[in-house]
Amino acid sequence: MHRKLLLAAVVLGIVLFTARYASAPQPGPDTTGREIVFTREAEPAPLSAPLSPLTELQNSLDAVSQAAVEADWRKAGQGLQDLQRLWESLRPRSAESLEMERQMGQLLQALQEAVWGQDEQGVLEAAQELTRLVGLLSNQGL
Repeated sequence: MHRKLLLAAVVLGIVLFTARYASAPQPGPDTTGREIVFTREAEPAPLSAPLSPLTELQNSLDAVSQAAVEADWRKAGQGLQDLQRLWESLRPRSAESLEMERQMGQLLQALQEAVWGQDEQGVLEAAQELTRLVGLLSNQGL
């Protein structure tokens, strides 16, 4: 009888000892000085740089495309007029830019026909090509 009681006491001791150390939190790696600190910066100031003429041209082209996607053809027509006015004001007048000027004229004509025909896909295709030409003009430093 004493043996059973002693055996039960030893088993109980082992169980309590194991449970105590198994449930104790394990120390993690030392991260002193490596904590993440979140800071809140001030709101950025709005960009106050004036828009370049090519940026205005691209913005106007984007407005025409957006109006076509929304099927707002009156707005697309107004945007097209703005786009043509902007192009006339910054069109290069040099001999080496004649090909670019011819392409731009053809694409503006295609865009105008697509807007008048209320052809959304035609507007988007012409706008994509015009965006490519605007990028080329930008690279040339217009």
